[in-house]
Amino acid sequence: MKKQITYLFLFIYCVVSAQNRLDSLTKVLQTVSNDTDKVKTLLKISLSYGSNDPGKAFEYCDRAVTVTENANYNRTNKGNKRIAASAYRSKGVASYFLGNYSQAIKLLQVSLKMSEDVGDRLGCSSAYGWLGNTYYSKGDFEKALQYLLSALKLQEELGNKVGLAGSMNGIANIYRIRKELNKALEYYFKSLEIRKKVDDKVNEAYTYNNIGLVYAEADSLDKSLFYHLKCLQIVKQYDDKKGMANSYGNIGDVYQKQKKFRDALVYLFKSLEISTEIGDKNGKCASYYEIGKAYEGSGDYKNAGSYFDKSVLIGKEIEDRDAVKDNYQALAGIYYKSNDHKKAMKYYESYALLKDSLLNRGNDEHMQEMQASFDTEQKQKEIELLQKDKSIRDLQLSKQEASIKRQRIIIYAVIGGLLLVIALIFVVLRGNKNRKKANLGLERKNSEIELQKQLIEEKTNQITDSIDYASTIQNAILPPEKKIKTYFPDSFVLFLPKDVVSGDFYWLHGVSSKRAESSVQSEKNTGLQTTSDSILFATIDCVGHGVPGAFMSIMANGMLESSVIEKSSEPSLILDELNETVKGLNSKSTNKQVKYGLDLALMNYDAKKMEVKFAGTNTPLIIIGKDKAVIKLEPDNKEIGKSDKNYRSSSVKVNKGDMIYLFTNGFSRHYSGFSELLTSVSGYDSAEQKENLRCEFLKWRENNEQEDDVLIIGVRI
Repeated sequence: MKKQITYLFLFIYCVVSAQNRLDSLTKVLQTVSNDTDKVKTLLKISLSYGSNDPGKAFEYCDRAVTVTENANYNRTNKGNKRIAASAYRSKGVASYFLGNYSQAIKLLQVSLKMSEDVGDRLGCSSAYGWLGNTYYSKGDFEKALQYLLSALKLQEELGNKVGLAGSMNGIANIYRIRKELNKALEYYFKSLEIRKKVDDKVNEAYTYNNIGLVYAEADSLDKSLFYHLKCLQIVKQYDDKKGMANSYGNIGDVYQKQKKFRDALVYLFKSLEISTEIGDKNGKCASYYEIGKAYEGSGDYKNAGSYFDKSVLIGKEIEDRDAVKDNYQALAGIYYKSNDHKKAMKYYESYALLKDSLLNRGNDEHMQEMQASFDTEQKQKEIELLQKDKSIRDLQLSKQEASIKRQRIIIYAVIGGLLLVIALIFVVLRGNKNRKKANLGLERKNSEIELQKQLIEEKTNQITDSIDYASTIQNAILPPEKKIKTYFPDSFVLFLPKDVVSGDFYWLHGVSSKRAESSVQSEKNTGLQTTSDSILFATIDCVGHGVPGAFMSIMANGMLESSVIEKSSEPSLILDELNETVKGLNSKSTNKQVKYGLDLALMNYDAKKMEVKFAGTNTPLIIIGKDKAVIKLEPDNKEIGKSDKNYRSSSVKVNKGDMIYLFTNGFSRHYSGFSELLTSVSGYDSAEQKENLRCEFLKWRENNEQEDDVLIIGVRI
């Protein structure tokens, strides 16, 4: 089912002061008496409502059209007629957003005729574009392409870059429907380039949306999610509800393709809620369908069928035959899975009929042209065959004579061939004897090779099993998500090891002012401590990665636990204790080539004092406030195990809503603008932050090799 697509000419222009603009225009409307100025003001009010409230937009467009139909309105004046054409066009666009496609087409065609009468080429191009949009949404792609190409031609002649970008975007939509995905991407990126140059942010966001749709169809799901999140980020800034509904729906669709059905339903219901709020029937139709697909994927066929039925009803109401077709196919599928074969066949027949009618629409003329071309080709072949017939009869006589000669030659050749075969048999028999001897030697060598192969496979399996076991042990020392959420409900951990096991790990410890042994033992047994005065949280990067790094991480975890229990909760003192322990290990090591060491970022958060103390080596701690102000607490530059001096602590007061980031250097040292990236996502909830950072890293990894483990932790105060 086609998703919500960007529009050729943006009907909305969402700004922060939209309400002030509406109030101002409403006051102006009360004072104007001239019909022409009244129509202009009504259209400006309609534009301010746009697709966020298409019902209100339609109301004001309808009032504008009514004024132009009054006897007092002078349509013989070219300027007045151009404004009247604009009123009909705007009413048609509002009808489009309300899902009334038939009414939209009638109004847009009236607008097009008026614009042609007065020579308004810009108005014609806009009408062509919106007619292309409407026919596209109805599933009539031949007519859609016809109008879109007309719009593109006019935009090129007028040098209208904004309109040109819109037309390219619409043509790309057609290529996407035809499954010509490379061609679609070519036009989308051309459109995106123009929109960036003219700083058309909202339409830039919609182009990101469409690129995401193409990558989803190509099963490049991480790329698809990346572009949908970029779109969502922009439309949220402009409070573009239509855009937000589209983005939430398409993100849900990506999660559905990834089999993450719970996540998919969260985003799809967000999309449905907004579409219902703004009266977008097209959006509701798509949301119902996608929710049905998500329920179907999770095995809930009852709910799936219910939402497919809802989508069918709206699809019929708005005359979106392509949507109805897709829902019939989906209903046939779930009834088949539910063993209700009678209903499955009924819906499949409905799907097949509708599919055939959609495929045949607009193709009759092409089929006639192909048939005419085929008939002409057949007649030409008949003429050529008649001309060849006479030549064939003449050749038959000469062929008979030649045949007798060939038979004689064949007899002689057979006799010679028999003699040659006898000679070859003698040679082959002699060669076989030598070959048998050689084969016996090869068999012995092959047996030895096979035995060596089996030994190698056994060793490989043992190594793999050992690595998997090491991974299980390492995962067991990591604090569970439930424990982290107990201390920091709005938090995330992004952990992407380079290998199966990792040299990076993270550590969490609640510290009470009463450090009795029983209290400590209780925390160790339960994994949770809800009465902590302060919280120690750290990211640790041990020397090396893979298996060596993993074993070092297990040792380091034990050192941290021991340091806190025996010494102090002061970050700098913990680092001093770790440093002495690791230096002791290095001095006792008999292998001089093996050196123990680690870097870490350790914070102590005191919730009562709203204070963070920090000590670290080679990795800072970053705090980003709600106002995007960035505080960076700098580390010492000597890793644990190599320093001859005491480590230092730094502290800072924090506010409710601040984001604190702890991380290792696996991503930050290679990604320029890492702090800016954290700042750009800090306003999102933890799940969205994690997904944005993950997508950004995967995009970076497309052109770069991952050389180290990646670990980023974010907590909101």
